[in-house]
Amino acid sequence: MLIANPIYDVAFKRLMENDRVAKFLIGTILDCRIISLEPSTQERTKIVGDQMTLYRKDFVATIETEEEGEKRVIIEMQKALRPGDIYRFREYLGGEYTHSKLPIIAIYILGFNLSADSPAFVANPELRDLSTNEIINTRDSFVEHLTHKAYFVQTQRIKQNLSTKLDMLLSIFEQSNFVSRDKTMINIPFETQDPEIKEILQVLHYVAVDKDTRKELDDELYYQRYVEQTFGEKDREIEQKNEQLEKQKEILSQKDEEIKKLKKQLEGMRRN
Repeated sequence: MLIANPIYDVAFKRLMENDRVAKFLIGTILDCRIISLEPSTQERTKIVGDQMTLYRKDFVATIETEEEGEKRVIIEMQKALRPGDIYRFREYLGGEYTHSKLPIIAIYILGFNLSADSPAFVANPELRDLSTNEIINTRDSFVEHLTHKAYFVQTQRIKQNLSTKLDMLLSIFEQSNFVSRDKTMINIPFETQDPEIKEILQVLHYVAVDKDTRKELDDELYYQRYVEQTFGEKDREIEQKNEQLEKQKEILSQKDEEIKKLKKQLEGMRRN
C-alpha cells in the first residue's frame, strides 16, 4: 500500500487529528489505556522567518496503567526531522512547567538518531539517594510536577518487525521502501488485518493520493529544504559540540570512579 511518510508534518498531523488513531498511537507507545484524550494546545509550528520546522501538539489525557491506575496527565507530542529543531525549541517544555498542574509525559518522534541504539526507549526520572546512590522506591507528587517521563522513537533505527502491536506501529515509521526521490512516499511491504494498524495506513494512504494534501506535503518539503540550507551547518556544529560535551562528561565520570576506587584502597590500607 502506498502511504505518505508519517515523519512529515502534514501526514503526522492527520494521524493526530483522528481521535481513534491518536489514542491507539499514544497508548501503544506509553503501554497504557487512553481513557480520554483532549487537545490542549493546537499544533505549534515554530516560525523561523516564514518557515515551519517542527510539529508539536499537546493533549490533556486520562490514562490507566497497571502500576498507577487512573490519572490525569499532559501528553506532549513533538516530531522533529533534525537535531536543530529540538535545540531551537527546548525552552517550550520549561514554559509548560510554569503553568501546568498536571504531570507531563513527552513523546518525541525523531527523524535522526540519538546515542541509544534502540528504535524506541523511555527515559524515566527516578528518585535516587545522593549518599548511597540507591534508587528510592517511592512516589512524590511534588517531584512528578517538576520532572517528566519522556518516550523517544528513532525512525532511522526502526526495522520491520510485526511481532507485537508496538512493533507493527513502529514499522509504519520505518524510513525505507521509498517510492519517491524526496522520500515523502513509502510502499508498505506488509498486509495486516489489525483494525487499528489498518486505520493508520488508510489515513496515510489518503494523504498520499489526495491532491490537496499532496500539495501541502510538497510545500512542507520545500520549507524543510529551505531550513536545511539556512540552518543546517549551524545545527551540525551545535550537535558536534554536544557530542564533545557528552564525551567529556563520560571521561570525567570514569575519573570520578577511579578516584573513588583509589580512596577505598587507601582506606583499606590504613585499616590494615
